[in-house]
Amino acid sequence: MSRIARRMRSSVVCAGLVVVLAACAGGPGPSSAAPDNAPDLFEALPPTSTVPTPTPTASAPTTTPSPTSGGPSATPGPHSGGSRGASGAHVASGSGGGGTTWHPAGGDEFNGPVLDSKGWDLYDSVGGFGTGYRKPEAISQSDGTLKITAKGDVSGGMGQTTGQLYGRWEFRARTDAGRGFGSAILLWPDSEKWPEDGELDIMEVPGENRDLAHFVVHWGPDGTDNVNGTSVPGDYTKWHTFALEWLPDRITWYVDGVKKYENKDKTVIPTKPMHLTIQLDQGPKKDWIPPRDDTTPDEVNLEVDWVRISKM
Repeated sequence: MSRIARRMRSSVVCAGLVVVLAACAGGPGPSSAAPDNAPDLFEALPPTSTVPTPTPTASAPTTTPSPTSGGPSATPGPHSGGSRGASGAHVASGSGGGGTTWHPAGGDEFNGPVLDSKGWDLYDSVGGFGTGYRKPEAISQSDGTLKITAKGDVSGGMGQTTGQLYGRWEFRARTDAGRGFGSAILLWPDSEKWPEDGELDIMEVPGENRDLAHFVVHWGPDGTDNVNGTSVPGDYTKWHTFALEWLPDRITWYVDGVKKYENKDKTVIPTKPMHLTIQLDQGPKKDWIPPRDDTTPDEVNLEVDWVRISKM
């Protein structure tokens, strides 16, 4: 199967699978990876809620645009989510995981006149749920901000050209309200093997009012898409910072520097390199993104202020 076909995973449906997070429990039924004798493996900090049918969401580009100038910045800028210690290492905000010290390993401040095409692949494909299109022209960079703009049946997405095994990913983002589109910023396996090599959805905000952000872990060593996660209410039309720490023995998720979820089950934690993707997906997708209607604005934007990637 081709690389592109393997990444057209948004047509795969996790039929009927709903993750209910309650007091250190995993998903229901045979797909749960939380053994009965290990109730402390999943920690979903309040508030939590039911995650509606999480569905694979990324799709690869079929073409890559010609190179443009610009470039990623590995050094945290003036709006950094952390600080530098005496050694020059980046001490991430809200890290909380045993005082882990993180070292800059990449990212993008989106401060250049154009997007760094050496660091990002822009999607040129059918939409994530088989509706509309993802086109490079939907993506722009100005005023220090990356923008994916959806107009009519055209939206966009992009993925980093390189990944890494384990680390910390942090970004600051917001999404316009608007029925029919949902934002998804996530880690996708470099191997293109899904769900075998996992998926870590750091920020999924599919609801038209942008009032609930989802974090979802996908895994499936036998080819079955298993999921676990949590949801946090808020106004995600405003700027918020999201962070994921992915280590061999834990996955920890933060919103605005506050830990909201932790998973210590090693059977769930991905073990292959991954890279970040940024997408504004178009519905409809049952129980996830409703179809556009006459309330949908002429333009719906997903904006990202910066992305910072660290390693131990």
